[in-house]
Amino acid sequence: MLEMLPGLIRIYEEWAERYPDVQPLTIQFAAGETSDGGLDGVLAYPLDGHWLLVTFGLTELGEKTSDEPRVSGAGFEFTCRIPREDRDKSVPAWILRVLHALADHFLSGSDLDVGHWIVTPSPLGGDPANGDMTSLVIVPDVDVRAMDTDNGIVLFFQLVGLKADEGADVQKAGTAAPLVALLRDRDPRMLTNPGRETVRL
Repeated sequence: MLEMLPGLIRIYEEWAERYPDVQPLTIQFAAGETSDGGLDGVLAYPLDGHWLLVTFGLTELGEKTSDEPRVSGAGFEFTCRIPREDRDKSVPAWILRVLHALADHFLSGSDLDVGHWIVTPSPLGGDPANGDMTSLVIVPDVDVRAMDTDNGIVLFFQLVGLKADEGADVQKAGTAAPLVALLRDRDPRMLTNPGRETVRL
């Protein structure tokens, strides 16, 4: 059973202020699936038309163990929003694989921050149904950008899926900012929707 550590309770509380009437599913990764400091699991909020995923475990959920008092653990957790039908009761496995892999990517020494993008060699999560959505960009979460905890600040980095041509445009431009602005204009929630049309700069 999942232990309700203070840091996890704080994440629950923060998102409950934003969605007070929504009970999230708590998806806990089995022991051995995570590395030290890696993801412990994901909170999945079944919202109208989409899932909101919020990770936990990259920040310090229990006692303070890092030397930086102002920052909790890695300093951030991931969020992501994907389409959801009203009848959907479970979270697609592919997005859990994406969140897990990106956390491992960070723990292996890769720097991740707002404005960074990641080009993947295959459809997101290795799911052929995701077609040419093969890249991700990191933006501040559209609902909760940061929160304070007893162990320091926690930022929320929203992952947004990009189509192959969009990823190529970002690589060529050397910045994701113009594309992110266009995507935000078209969808303020910044859903990672493999079925959407490609946006060209």
